[in-house]
Amino acid sequence: MKLQRPTQAELDCMSHAEKDALILKLFDVLEDLERRLKAIEEKVEKTSRNSSKPPSSDGLKKGAAEPRRRGEKPSGGQPGHAGAARRMVDVPDAVVELRPAGDCACGLALEGQEGVAKERRQQVEIPEPKTVVTEYRQMRVRCACGREHVGAFPPGVAPNVSFGPRLKAYAVGLVQGHFVALERAAGILGDQYGVRPSGGTLQNWVGDAAARLAAEHAAIGAAVARAGVACFDESGMRVGGTLNWLHVATTATAAHYTVHALRGRGAMDAAGVLPAFQGVAVHDHWKPYWRYGGCAHALCNAHHLRDLRYCEESTGHFWPAALRRLLVEGKQAVALAQAEGKAALEAAQLEDLLARYDKQVEAGLAACPPKPPPPGGNGRAKQDFATNLLLRLRDFKAETLRFLTDWRVPFDNNAAERMVRPVKVKLKVIGGFRAVGGSDAFCVIRSVWETSKLNNGNPFDMLRLAFAA
Repeated sequence: MKLQRPTQAELDCMSHAEKDALILKLFDVLEDLERRLKAIEEKVEKTSRNSSKPPSSDGLKKGAAEPRRRGEKPSGGQPGHAGAARRMVDVPDAVVELRPAGDCACGLALEGQEGVAKERRQQVEIPEPKTVVTEYRQMRVRCACGREHVGAFPPGVAPNVSFGPRLKAYAVGLVQGHFVALERAAGILGDQYGVRPSGGTLQNWVGDAAARLAAEHAAIGAAVARAGVACFDESGMRVGGTLNWLHVATTATAAHYTVHALRGRGAMDAAGVLPAFQGVAVHDHWKPYWRYGGCAHALCNAHHLRDLRYCEESTGHFWPAALRRLLVEGKQAVALAQAEGKAALEAAQLEDLLARYDKQVEAGLAACPPKPPPPGGNGRAKQDFATNLLLRLRDFKAETLRFLTDWRVPFDNNAAERMVRPVKVKLKVIGGFRAVGGSDAFCVIRSVWETSKLNNGNPFDMLRLAFAA
């Protein structure tokens, strides 16, 4: 409501009744403004701590800069963390003995006298970057019968001058494994080794590597489809200036990437994993996942914890905090039972967790009841965020708490989300893929790269072997 300020002359000409009416109108405007201000002050902003927004959207004033809350794990290494301390090797590549020089106080020269090792220190160094040029000479041999025979060049040795598989693997690993831009990768090769392939040449090597690894990519997808438990996630990816979707399916030993113009079932069918999957699919409740009835489902509780935090901050009710504590308690109970060598939770403990879960969900629905359908019974009423979350926790209780009874199932979907995060870094470097072929090649190479790391392998070796074949 917008009011026009009256002049002093207009006020002087007003009657008492008109002034009283203006005062009442001003009070109405003031009440409306106070109501709107209160709604703004009570509104809770969504961040990465209370929603699925990425931490990069928090800015510099929120997110990681917020103080840790009571009960949360402290910063630094956690109990049981293996650490990464440097250890001495038993057989070093070189040994340098540091003998004292000069003469002893008695006048004898120290040089040539017998000594024993007092202290050992080792320093790790990398060799000086240097290219090795190998010349292949095709030899011609004339048999005594008069026939001529020539030797065969190894695969990848093109006429005149070509690059070897190790150099190609290093370049492709920089671009696709460590997300170095093409021109910068060429600059690194030039600075270190004195060879500077063009950006187009590097892009050709990427395409060649993807073609050579296509069968391995298909085998990884088949391995995920045969797994007992797999995590699934999807994220936006710009290809050719339009929005496409990256789909990832991962297990403890395999990671499978695909890209598609669609986000839903059409893309999942094209990826080929979920149509054949018969294990437990862990995901974030995205509706197309539920269309696959050949597998069981489990929901990501990391999403639930963030959503419950938002409900706690926005409603001030007790049930969100109680449900958050209960989910974490269940996770800790499973971890403790596993550490003690048990095969399952005690029946009484499991029954108590389930009963308390039901009680808090019922309390939440009593505080945030579902809205009835609009008059006429057509359609559904739009529910509040808290109500929608409670309905999900009630209707998908088995999928939410599956981690309590099936210990193969993780508490959250972080395994898949961790596979998506590096790709977002790649997109920040390049902005997006120019063509579908580039995004497909990236998915093939990235699948082999991450799968190699999950199996404690060296992904550069996988690329080198592919180029050497």
